[in-house]
Amino acid sequence: MLRESGVLPEETDVLVLGAGIAGHCAALAAADAGARVLLLEKSSQPGGSSAIAGGAFAFSGTDEQKEAGVEDSIDSFRQALLSSGKQKNNRDLVELFLEKQLAAYSFLKSQGIRFELFKTPPPETPRVHLTGTGRAVTKLHMQVQAHPGIEFFSKSAGGRLVRSVESGRVEACLVMFGDREMEVQVRRGVVLATGGFSRSRELLGIYAPELTTAVKHGGVANTGDGLIMACDLGAGQADLGYVAGSFGGAIRNYPDVASKSDEIPPLIFAFQDTAIMVNKNGRRFVDEAQSYKALGSIGMAQPDGVAFQIFDDTLMSASLGDTSVNNYQEALLGGYIREADTIGELAEMVGIDPAVLEETVRVYNADAIAGKDRAFGRTRRLKPIDNPPYFLAATANAITSTYGGVAVDGALAVVDWFGMPIEGLYAAGEVAGGFHGAGYFSASSLSSSATFGLEAGRNAALSAA
Repeated sequence: MLRESGVLPEETDVLVLGAGIAGHCAALAAADAGARVLLLEKSSQPGGSSAIAGGAFAFSGTDEQKEAGVEDSIDSFRQALLSSGKQKNNRDLVELFLEKQLAAYSFLKSQGIRFELFKTPPPETPRVHLTGTGRAVTKLHMQVQAHPGIEFFSKSAGGRLVRSVESGRVEACLVMFGDREMEVQVRRGVVLATGGFSRSRELLGIYAPELTTAVKHGGVANTGDGLIMACDLGAGQADLGYVAGSFGGAIRNYPDVASKSDEIPPLIFAFQDTAIMVNKNGRRFVDEAQSYKALGSIGMAQPDGVAFQIFDDTLMSASLGDTSVNNYQEALLGGYIREADTIGELAEMVGIDPAVLEETVRVYNADAIAGKDRAFGRTRRLKPIDNPPYFLAATANAITSTYGGVAVDGALAVVDWFGMPIEGLYAAGEVAGGFHGAGYFSASSLSSSATFGLEAGRNAALSAA
């Protein structure tokens, strides 16, 4: 690993490990609260998973909702979060998010981030605010670089936290600065914003062994560093039993698969629109219009854990741009989507019996026209696939994020197994568990990371040694 240029400070008020959305927000909030801040990023570029995510933030009560005439409420948002989390969410974190999320939205706008409301069809309430992939974290990084109270270094990874022998407070961190280990003294607090462990075969083998062979989509440096460092100090854990894949990780050039360890494949969720999914036998196996999380275990149960999304030119023309999710045009150019003039030709490309796939599509189209899916009862986005050319995306379970990690309290302080805070240690973003519970509310990752990052950074700055 090459060493970052410059001289790494040997002491700081607040140390933030990880430069995604949570880390950037924590650094800015801590600096605005009067602390000297050192922001470190393990990889060569800032952003982590935040830089490759779809760029969607779930907020309620925004200007964009009001301009679109959307009626929303905190009570409705609360119920949606708890329902997606199967009531396993940490209620303190849910309430903190609901109380602070609009302020986080306003903060992001003040940093030059622009939102566009995604118009979801009824009965869903439109809460997803799009920014474009990587745009938010890019804007925040510009603010970090311009802030006189923040120093940023890439290629710098936290290795181990150091506690005071007398007080037990976290007072330093051993840091790998390129190829050299250094100890950074911390006067007020450390904020872990290191992301999850979607790239760690070892940790997946412990917490989600069924996902060790899943398509990897998280940040390339997401190897669970923060989780390991906190657990080394006796940190409690939350939501790690609910780690799940997202069905929709695209496979390049199927069946001639050849993925690289640092490959970041696109996410294709065409089935949430008008596409259908078939297995290697060319047959549908589920009501496709469900959450990609809900479809994870069902998709994995298919032969080889692979399913093929089938759609036509009507959906291709609705391809999203400037995002890593449902950007069908870019996925087509990258070899993740196949194109043909007929359904039978698509089948031949991937080794499916053409007659079987043609019959599957014929039956589905007839049901769609009649308005009744006799096989699986699909009602949402039930439309025929009949506008050539036709497209096929080979997909499997993807591990995009782990959404489980160290336990934190309502101040984002990391707590031990007895619920007692580990003084001087905070966590936000994917490394912190509890908020999502046993599921995942779409687009809540970036919005909660920003909200909790701001809180963690501010609380760390105000912490007294």
